[in-house]
Amino acid sequence: MLVCLFTILLFIIARKIHLTWPSPLLNPVLICIALISVLLLISGGSYDNYFQASMPIDWFLEPAVVALAYPLYQQYAYIKPVFMLLLVCTFAGISCSTVIAYTLCTLFNANDVLMSTMMALSVTTPITLLITESLGGMPSVAAAMVILIGVFGGVFGMHILTRLKITQPQAKGIALGVSCHAIGTAAAMEHHPLAGAFASAAMILSALISAFWVPVLFTILNHLNT
Repeated sequence: MLVCLFTILLFIIARKIHLTWPSPLLNPVLICIALISVLLLISGGSYDNYFQASMPIDWFLEPAVVALAYPLYQQYAYIKPVFMLLLVCTFAGISCSTVIAYTLCTLFNANDVLMSTMMALSVTTPITLLITESLGGMPSVAAAMVILIGVFGGVFGMHILTRLKITQPQAKGIALGVSCHAIGTAAAMEHHPLAGAFASAAMILSALISAFWVPVLFTILNHLNT
């Protein structure tokens, strides 16, 4: 219980720091990951022991993801007229991510297991684990990559989109929801209610599309590469 309280307190402090000095590098999730990692290294503690001790926090992960549907409900009137366009954009994002990952793995002569692991990274962790296992990849590596992508998107995603002159909150939300799943969606919610709603919708659609489309696309790419 003390570990849970310490972790929650650390996040609250990190969030206050971020609100006081709003900088991508002071993202609360990034600060917590960095500090906890350093503390474990200094103390010689085991991550497995930390994970077990902080399990109550992990139990709230799924309800927290489900709670992201609330802004989706609030902004439903804005999403409904462009739902088909949102669906097409999400499908295109998942397809591009898979093709790029496959191309990079091919260029760097990655083995079959590593290639299978890299195919489904633009989706929330539980779906990634299922797809990676079905393709014969390494779920643990895929999970780590998904978390890294999410943190990167949460820290730098909105800044990158702004620098690219993308101003519409809907477009920013879709980009973060497809590419950076829950952490990116949380960042989008902080940016603008519309961005959060569209990110939530894109994240949900990404999970559905990836589960069915990524294994099929991977098979097609393998066939074309032979």
